[in-house]
Amino acid sequence: MRIFALIALLGLVVYLQINGERIPVNEGAYGDGVFYRDVGRFFLDDIETSSYNLVQLTRILPFALLNLSFSAFHIVKDNEGLGNGMLIWQVVYLGIAVYWYVRITKKLRLKIAPATLGFILFFLNFAWLKSVWYHPFSPDLMAFALGMGQMNYYLRYEKFKLAMVSILGTFVSPLLLLSGLLMLFLPGDKLPLYEGERPKSVVPVQVSFFSVVILALLGWVVWGWAELSIPDQLFHGLALLALPCLIIYVAVNNPINWDLALRQVKKQTRSSRLSKGIMGFTGILLILVMLSGNNDSLGILRFLTEAGTGAFRFPLDFVLSTALHWGIIVVFTLVYIRRFLQEAGNLGGAVVLIFLLGVLFLPFFKAPAMAAWIPIWGVVLIKTLKRYRWADKELIVCGGLALVLSLCWLPLNSDALAAFLAEGDTLFLNTWAVQVWAIHLPEYTSLLSYFLISGAVGGAAYWIYWRKKRYMKVLTN
Repeated sequence: MRIFALIALLGLVVYLQINGERIPVNEGAYGDGVFYRDVGRFFLDDIETSSYNLVQLTRILPFALLNLSFSAFHIVKDNEGLGNGMLIWQVVYLGIAVYWYVRITKKLRLKIAPATLGFILFFLNFAWLKSVWYHPFSPDLMAFALGMGQMNYYLRYEKFKLAMVSILGTFVSPLLLLSGLLMLFLPGDKLPLYEGERPKSVVPVQVSFFSVVILALLGWVVWGWAELSIPDQLFHGLALLALPCLIIYVAVNNPINWDLALRQVKKQTRSSRLSKGIMGFTGILLILVMLSGNNDSLGILRFLTEAGTGAFRFPLDFVLSTALHWGIIVVFTLVYIRRFLQEAGNLGGAVVLIFLLGVLFLPFFKAPAMAAWIPIWGVVLIKTLKRYRWADKELIVCGGLALVLSLCWLPLNSDALAAFLAEGDTLFLNTWAVQVWAIHLPEYTSLLSYFLISGAVGGAAYWIYWRKKRYMKVLTN
């Protein structure tokens, strides 16, 4: 009954957001959304005469479905109609994600408290309470729904259904193809943990050192940091120096015996199975290349340059922007990191590898692009937190923290924002009227906004850590 109440609450917020604000330029589309809206309008007309490049093809399915649905019912494809149609499809994807979440709770045999907490972690965030309704021309919600389906079928290893969802996800997010292949072709046995005291290692220090050196070279040689002002360069340097703190923190709390784990994975990975996975990936990639066109603008150097845009502006800014977009799932993970890594190891090498790749991508990908892997992250975290008792008052506080951190209650539109988006006038960028929107984008976030985010995330982390310590103290006594 509580889950139905939460679904009703989510539906109420979504209803209010659908009838609320829209991005105030181009009749409700901005950035890539303008292109995706054109796909929704012209897909059937252009599919034979025009072509999409490889990146566009891997995100095109939601908008092709929009075009097909309008064509099937002979609906006029004007901007307002396409926006409303996309909102309807987003509601459908949200419903599918909720359905698969309920299925996951049954497979994990969750009691009502951890199931409630899981719902809060997955759905009470900026992504689904505000972003997708504010700017509906986005494939992120469909990617999230299919990622939820992947995790649902991986838990019982329903191989055929997992493969079908992964193939469908190829045209929504490339991360779905990658995670699907890893789940299908890597062994799912538990990874071994350290028994007793873990031996000391210099590997985290080495990884930290080489990470800072490589990123510094990329930043000042490729990403153009040398052309910035001295204060901006100083903040970039501080951001790189903060990175080893995160790496060492995770490494110190790592319970997985990597030496035994690598030997185990190597022993259990059959060459025939691995070759099938490689051939499957190669075959799908070849199909995508043959279907795509206009790839002249794509290239490794351009991809590397664009990946660094807005990266490492402030210390651990990618952690804060991810927390602001995806909510307290980030904060819980950092506080319960040791137990989290243990549960990831219990789900097998595929999940651990996906998590490590996600950490590698996180500083360079925009937070919404990780939507396909949030279900994997969330399921591991739910398995982590279900070991603890959660009182109703604590769940209410968690829900309140999630809603406050989501900023779904904060109005975004203003004349200054419309002027900034339409004309690109950076004169308005550091004003609060624009920062309420720009605070979600690391490349536009001001220093004041960075400190505000840090305070909000730090406050949530303090409460969660205090609750954990109090719980452990009660168990000890």
